[in-house]
Amino acid sequence: MTAINREYQLVFETFVSEMMTAYNVQGIGIVGFDRENVLYEYINGYRDVEQKLPITRDTIFGIASISKSFTTLALMQLVSKGVIDLDAKINQYLPEIELSAAHMPTIRQLLSHAGGFLPQERFLMCDVLKTLAASDSEEPAFHQTLADEGLAMIVKRINAMQDFTGAPGQYHSYSNYSFGLITGLIQRYGGEKHYSTYMMEHIFKPLGLERTFLAFNETKKCNNITKLYENVLGHLNALTDYRDQGFVLLGGGAIKSTLNDLMTYTRLYLNDGKINGQPIIDSALIKAMALPHVSVKPYEGYGYGLVSGRFSEIDYAGHSGGLTGVSSFFGFSKTTGKGIVVLCNTSDVPASAIGIAALKLINDVIPDWQLAHFDGMLWTPAIIDATVGVYKSEEGAHIELHPGDGTVIWHQGDDVLRVLPVSTDAAIVYHKKTWSYAPIIRDADGRAIALYSGSRMVRRQA
Repeated sequence: MTAINREYQLVFETFVSEMMTAYNVQGIGIVGFDRENVLYEYINGYRDVEQKLPITRDTIFGIASISKSFTTLALMQLVSKGVIDLDAKINQYLPEIELSAAHMPTIRQLLSHAGGFLPQERFLMCDVLKTLAASDSEEPAFHQTLADEGLAMIVKRINAMQDFTGAPGQYHSYSNYSFGLITGLIQRYGGEKHYSTYMMEHIFKPLGLERTFLAFNETKKCNNITKLYENVLGHLNALTDYRDQGFVLLGGGAIKSTLNDLMTYTRLYLNDGKINGQPIIDSALIKAMALPHVSVKPYEGYGYGLVSGRFSEIDYAGHSGGLTGVSSFFGFSKTTGKGIVVLCNTSDVPASAIGIAALKLINDVIPDWQLAHFDGMLWTPAIIDATVGVYKSEEGAHIELHPGDGTVIWHQGDDVLRVLPVSTDAAIVYHKKTWSYAPIIRDADGRAIALYSGSRMVRRQA
């Protein structure tokens, strides 16, 4: 078992402490491991701040979009059985989708968020349940009518689309709708009554994940489960309803889990799809999940339900997640046989930055969170003029770019963010303790027609 470099550990834990202060983090748990052993553990804060209840490796957190990797794993099981063809168009399995041939994506493209869908309005589970007059005693995670209605709502919105990122496969743009459709495939073709039943019987139980589940009512009965904290206008809200921002179809972000269970789950990738020597998924398919099938950033790609990247000649893959009271990340390197899990009970914390730094730490690399370094430049007045404007999405993004001195100033909600141009078609956008890479899509005349925020393409409106 490799010992953790104490100097690097101090650097890492100082960084985490600074992040906790900057983002008002209430509780966080981090565990680093290899195929057999725990290499590193860091826990700070509480699962229930008001009662000063501690976090342990068995504390249940929401994991948000890490769920997408679980959903992909389930779909890959259906691929290995010959039930689903990755290169088939989605309407072969969901014939109610009526897009034109030029905009009909394949299953493979949906898994990589390259189906051509711009960010869309989120249909929240709690809102749809109200329209169905469902009682509080009914479990949403196994509610057949909710699943059918959710899929129908997404299909209706997709069929009405007039604007796309481009042709399927042309651009990556993170899409919850894509994984809503993947959820629908598992629901319809998995051979079980419900997506949630499939996940329990074919993923959670075979892996021995005893504290991983989709049910929402169960969260009210659990011991050792975290509250959900969000900072709103300087006030800290403490919530207990895990349905609050739940997406109408579950495969995109509804799973709840623990540090211990996610450690077991991550080892499935480190062991080529086997648990205790028994295969859960074909090794070639689980390896394909971690390969970069589309480009996201100069230092990062997207596979199937997983982001992939590299630092210090070490390849890694993983995924982050975020919902109300949830900031999460898991990552692993097949190169070194090591993995990391980060679970946090506070909204809008850059858990991926913490996770990358932690992954570096356990691989004996200086644990900064950055994967690339860029030289800045100044934009000419003509480029600035072609870039300023208002950018909006149906998912709720509203970004205004105003002229600055050799750059633009990024206004988003109450935030005014500094922007450093790194090319004529990309910029670094600075946040509290981190930065994000923002590509800009321009037309033939150099006018910006879209930009990226949170890996989503956001169209210019004015």
